[in-house]
Amino acid sequence: MSAVKMALEAIRDKKGRSFLTMLGVIIGVGAVLILVTVVNGMNADIEAYYEKIGVNKVSVDINYKNRTGSADISEDLIAYVNGELGDMTAGITPDDSMTGTLRYYGAANDTATIYLGNEQWSACNNYTLNKGRDLTKMDMDNRSLVCVIGSYVAESLFGYIDPLGQSIAINGTQYTVVGTYYGKDGTAEGSLDDVVVIPYTRSRAISQSSTVTSFTVKVNTAEEVDAVISSLDYWLSEEVDSSTEYELTNLNAQMTEAEGETTSLSLILAGVASIALIVGGIGIMNIMLVTVTERTREIGIKKAVGAKRSVIITQFLVEASVLSGIGGLLGILIGYSGSLVIGKALYDLILLPDFGYTAAAFLFSIVIGVGFGLYPAVKASGLQPVEALRAD
Repeated sequence: MSAVKMALEAIRDKKGRSFLTMLGVIIGVGAVLILVTVVNGMNADIEAYYEKIGVNKVSVDINYKNRTGSADISEDLIAYVNGELGDMTAGITPDDSMTGTLRYYGAANDTATIYLGNEQWSACNNYTLNKGRDLTKMDMDNRSLVCVIGSYVAESLFGYIDPLGQSIAINGTQYTVVGTYYGKDGTAEGSLDDVVVIPYTRSRAISQSSTVTSFTVKVNTAEEVDAVISSLDYWLSEEVDSSTEYELTNLNAQMTEAEGETTSLSLILAGVASIALIVGGIGIMNIMLVTVTERTREIGIKKAVGAKRSVIITQFLVEASVLSGIGGLLGILIGYSGSLVIGKALYDLILLPDFGYTAAAFLFSIVIGVGFGLYPAVKASGLQPVEALRAD
């Protein structure tokens, strides 16, 4: 305890120099915690996005190079997934989309995404019905002029008016609103709530083509995704002609890949920030060497009265570790403050550094102090008493 007390007194006596010495450690620890926490926030943001759109999904994209000569396999594909793959899947929906303008009297919305789906669209895309009804198989068969709208579309067009039964113009054609979805993405412009879904069988009237090129398959569990992809791959290879290409995408794999990239990025950034810690350690070594020079006479007196080398080494190592430890604590304070500010600004989340990273950063700052303080401590302990006492 006496060594710690002496170290604190030495730091207090030279506050400015001590702070500048600790600055590298403060910046290093703060930067490590902030960077790692921000990347963790990116991962949380990715997970939240995939939770909103739903997990365990397979995207099927078909490219009909020869649209006039290639047979449309939409109905057969839907029947195959709901039939032979029904034990592993919760449904399949066409998932083509387009942009346009929605109007209800004087109100307009030109940011909404217009999806062409079927009665399983909401289940496949993780939407929950709020009011009214969803699309039905009869709507598909009859090419009904009906739609289900997201919460932002309902808010932007109708305000406090109940939208059920009202007609909205979608690119000039009147559609009756039969249902609304609960908000799941902040009910904001351009969000996942800024959507309207119409029967996919209306595609010919909209785009002069009834060919559907994009589908979403909802799989029951993550463990069954690969099996579903394998089955779809085999079925499609047998059904499409040579002029047609298709692509199957595991959306779970996309999420895992995105999280892996951000994790790798966090390690790289943490490594870069750790360089500041090493620079801080070099600063500690330099200042401890200066301290040894300044306190040469003190060291000589201690050795003259019988102080062992281990006592001198311990004294200077403790001073170096206290110096770096205080820097580490200040760095942690900066890391927590910076993480809160950046997390709120970038992700609207309360982000705090992981306790494991915090403890590791603090211990690393201590190790830096001890490691870089060892040489000055050994040098101090090696001074000869007579020579030390002669020092000015």
